Amino acid sequence: MNNQTKTLNIKYAFIQGFYYITNCCIQGYAAVYLGAIGLSSTMIGLILALGNIVTTFGSPVLASFVDKFHWSVNKVLMILGFLSGILSLMLVASAKLPVLVAVLFVILFGLLNMMMPLINALSFAFEEHGININFGVGRGIGSAAYALTSLGLGYLVQTFSPVLMPWVLVAVLTGLIPLIQSFRMNEEVETAHEEEETSSIKDFCKEYTTFMFFLLGFMMVYADHMIINNFFINIIRNVGAGTSQMGVAVFLAAMLELISMSAFEKFKNKIDITIVLKIAAVMFTVKHVLTYFASSMTVIYIAQVMQMFAYALFIPASVYYVDKLFNKKDAIKGQSLVTTAMTASGIISSLVGGILFDSVGTSTTLLIGAIVSLLGTIIMIMTTQKVN
Repeated sequence: MNNQTKTLNIKYAFIQGFYYITNCCIQGYAAVYLGAIGLSSTMIGLILALGNIVTTFGSPVLASFVDKFHWSVNKVLMILGFLSGILSLMLVASAKLPVLVAVLFVILFGLLNMMMPLINALSFAFEEHGININFGVGRGIGSAAYALTSLGLGYLVQTFSPVLMPWVLVAVLTGLIPLIQSFRMNEEVETAHEEEETSSIKDFCKEYTTFMFFLLGFMMVYADHMIINNFFINIIRNVGAGTSQMGVAVFLAAMLELISMSAFEKFKNKIDITIVLKIAAVMFTVKHVLTYFASSMTVIYIAQVMQMFAYALFIPASVYYVDKLFNKKDAIKGQSLVTTAMTASGIISSLVGGILFDSVGTSTTLLIGAIVSLLGTIIMIMTTQKVN
């Protein structure tokens, strides 16, 4: 590995790490933060759903602009990061105005999620031109950062106040933007990219119909995953624990993600990606069923361990799967649609999850989610395609 490649890999790992600190704040502790300003589970679910709607519509449109007009991915990411920082400062200033906080949070949630497929795409833009960016290790560093942030926020929230969370976002985004600016593609990469003719979203869906059904199954699985994540504090309290135990549980899952993602990167060329995706689909549902049956933190911790075989395998495997399945001209759009499926699941899970937690309680909500997850797993297994 030459010095340029090594430097770019280090920068990419830091970009993933900084980004997933923001992800932990805006998603992992959303219910804690919004609950602290007096919002119910139903309202929190509505806010998260609207945030996911912003991402669902914004992400593919943004990806199309990047493809069609050859926008610099770095520049788009810096703009999104800057706007997110401004919104975070506005959250600090409006902490005692719940309605304004809700509106700002929706937009901030959407903008930060829109950054994810573009950050993923950065690694492949270099790789296609002879520079190997280690996505698995970079994404694993992101998980480790998420884990440490979860522990830190758990302590911060319990000791001080959840309303301090936006300050963490401001600090992290201040460091993330210069990192993205320094992570530049050379002219050769950009010129090669400009020669590609991109497909419209409509043509894309027609060409990859089976993949769209795969995404449908994934959405069903991921919806339960997001119900658990978004309202994890409700589940933790249901077994008699609190915010600090929640921090430990999230830390455990995220640290194990680092191990799985690093191992995937090492063996990715020796394993069948389609088999990995099927295993991940099954393990998602295993985790969800264990969470449903949990009556103590011990079972919650066991369920969290399953994360290393579910989400931790699916994320890097899906990125490589999409890269191999699609034409090069559709690479960014393909990554964007995976994120769109995730955010669409977030819309459904946030709306339905919030209402269910308030109306039928934790146990019934988790049972319904586990059943939907099982059906989604079956669809994913049936529609996963062989790739070279």
